[in-house]
Amino acid sequence: MSLLEVSGLNVSYGGIKAVRGIDLEVAAGELVCLIGANGAGKTTTLKALARLLPAHGKILYQGKSIAQTPVFDLVRQGIALVPEGRGIFGRLSVEENLLMGAYSRRDTQAIRHDLEKNYQLFPRLFERKTQQAGTLSGGEQQMLAIGRALMSRPRLLLLDEPSMGLAPLMVNKIFETIRAISAEGVTILLVEQNAKLALEASHRAYVMESGTICLSGESATLLNDPQVRHAYLGE
Repeated sequence: MSLLEVSGLNVSYGGIKAVRGIDLEVAAGELVCLIGANGAGKTTTLKALARLLPAHGKILYQGKSIAQTPVFDLVRQGIALVPEGRGIFGRLSVEENLLMGAYSRRDTQAIRHDLEKNYQLFPRLFERKTQQAGTLSGGEQQMLAIGRALMSRPRLLLLDEPSMGLAPLMVNKIFETIRAISAEGVTILLVEQNAKLALEASHRAYVMESGTICLSGESATLLNDPQVRHAYLGE
């Protein structure tokens, strides 16, 4: 059974249909990416799955519909979103931001354990744990946004454009981290502008175009698909 199963998903902004009846699924333990041009509907799809936008269609998580589930309950059920633009709390410290990710938990000792685990995953955050989050670099803020999501102990991690605006060295670091998180068994649905990196890191992929899914398959296969290479890899 798929951990996440989506069918006939439609999302509109006013009279404009941003997502047009798409189907997708993500199995437990998979890293699946969603690629496509700007405006294709990728971010809208993630926001709809996280219940941040009204949508029509079937969204099943662990075999049960979450179409009417309140956002705070999604986190308790194991779904976490790292939004485009990071969405950190700029006036709070790094550590306070991380602890905000565990707001729905009451297992104090386990929270401290996960906090230390985050610092091992992101040593730079440990060095800056008392620093105001708004003063961090873009790459450090992205680490913080991912770390905060991990503090909720997600089964399904929704990652929206994690490499956006980052220097190449930091992009590589972020993708190393994404692979490490996946290797620990966290299921990931990744939206990413860098199609090559996304396809190299993921197991399967969906390609979006004008609100629809036009291609899907094994990432290694799509990486060598002439249509994908021409349209999204600049070849």
